Amino acid sequence: MHIRLAGLQDLPALIAIDSVARQDPQRAEQIADWLGRYRCLVAEVQGNAAAYAVMHRHFFGCAFIEMLMVGENHRRAGLGAALLACIQVDCRGQKLFTSTNRSNEPMRRLLERQGFVENGVVENLDQRDPERVYFWISE
Repeated sequence: MHIRLAGLQDLPALIAIDSVARQDPQRAEQIADWLGRYRCLVAEVQGNAAAYAVMHRHFFGCAFIEMLMVGENHRRAGLGAALLACIQVDCRGQKLFTSTNRSNEPMRRLLERQGFVENGVVENLDQRDPERVYFWISE
């Protein structure tokens, strides 16, 4: 596995591994926007994009992981944890937030293993599936 900064040249590969982009053309536009505006990391396996993460600093002035997506063929292989760890190193000494749906048990377990703690709930984003906000700060 190799983790590097993503750029606009990675757009087709990120769209290909994004499970939402296959059904929602607006997601492809969103990924392009992220690549142009925010810090995006891509995890490659054997030279191919397998996962990506997007972080910005527009959450009340704090760092926020907007997206962590692991391609279906690479899930539960440590890519998500590796991307989170890279972001955590970048944010050492700072507040770092992210969120996920209550129903996303794998992501919730991953966040807890990486030292994130649940920090609040946002209702009404997705019907009957509240968004759980998580917080991390290095010691």
